[in-house]
Amino acid sequence: MKKLLVLLLAVLLIGTFAACDAIPFLNDSGPSTPTLPPVPPNLFSIETENPFAPEGFFDTETDGHTVIHDLPAISLIDHDLADSDILEPVVLRSVLGAEVATVTIISDWDDFFEDNGFILNDAWAIEIYYFHRRHETAVESVIRSFEADKEADYFFPDSHLTIGDVHASADENMALLSIIEELTSGHIRVLLYLAQVVPGSNDVVLMDLVFFPHLWEAQDDDVLAALSHHIGIDLSVYMSDFVSSVV
Repeated sequence: MKKLLVLLLAVLLIGTFAACDAIPFLNDSGPSTPTLPPVPPNLFSIETENPFAPEGFFDTETDGHTVIHDLPAISLIDHDLADSDILEPVVLRSVLGAEVATVTIISDWDDFFEDNGFILNDAWAIEIYYFHRRHETAVESVIRSFEADKEADYFFPDSHLTIGDVHASADENMALLSIIEELTSGHIRVLLYLAQVVPGSNDVVLMDLVFFPHLWEAQDDDVLAALSHHIGIDLSVYMSDFVSSVV
């Protein structure tokens, strides 16, 4: 559980916020996975302009992060996993125990832990974390999660971080932030912060994905393809420079 200390800190913070709110809250397609929307350009660059964004889309800045409103529709909740043997559903609950949404985890896991407000799913080369947040945009969720990880010393102090732009939907109800951490050992961690506002509510599902290329095995390609299919964006793009078997 490589991020357990961060999770424990998050529980304390989420509990404080939730208490304030409570007062006056795969189909595993395998090789036949359909073509997914492309990942937005400039994944790991910090740009002030995005010449590739469709007409009518715009760039802004939030808390020092450039926000590019060009993210294709993604879905972090309510996936149909009836025919999947590598992914399974689990209910994410609020800190107060209310059901927020059904999210997706990897079936073959090394460590699994869930409590009100968060879920940990450690499948060795791939880790998934879910957090419940409220009353903020998806853009705010991904930025605050990244900043919280920095403050909690989740990143190694002597590592180099390549921070991508925040890619968001026009209404900022969906967002993605990518981070590449290069350790002095030569190892790489790929971190994706994804968030989606639950339709018709003030709830936000925050999903932190962590990839460890040096631990990658053949079955991880299948997991990545399955997650990509359900989320709706090609996650293999983020691994293509580090694992040759990912296509």
